[in-house]
Amino acid sequence: MTGGVQVGVRGRLEFKISPIKRVVGRHLLPLNLKNAGNSILKNMVVRLRSLDSGFSVFGFGCFVYALMPSAEKSVNFRVFGSSKARVYFSVSGYASGDQYFSMESPIMEIPIRDAAEHDMLLT
Repeated sequence: MTGGVQVGVRGRLEFKISPIKRVVGRHLLPLNLKNAGNSILKNMVVRLRSLDSGFSVFGFGCFVYALMPSAEKSVNFRVFGSSKARVYFSVSGYASGDQYFSMESPIMEIPIRDAAEHDMLLT
């Protein structure tokens, strides 16, 4: 996929998906999170999910303890697959101390080889 996808869901996070990195025996899908809001985001659980049976993610997800306004954090997902996959991210956590939030990205097709960079804004 070329270009990016932007979606509005409550003004909190910007996501940037980078090309899949090939490391010995595995593929890593890097995800950069940026706090686009004015609240501190805490105790966030970030999960990568797929709609395709030929693609899998190793592990439960990633945990981000805190993300200050305008701060960024990168997380890596260890993925297995052979070609392309339809994936989406889900994020849940707390803003302003005790306000629970949950959001999902749109579904994207991610090539495993020669992955293109994707940008998306979840608000």
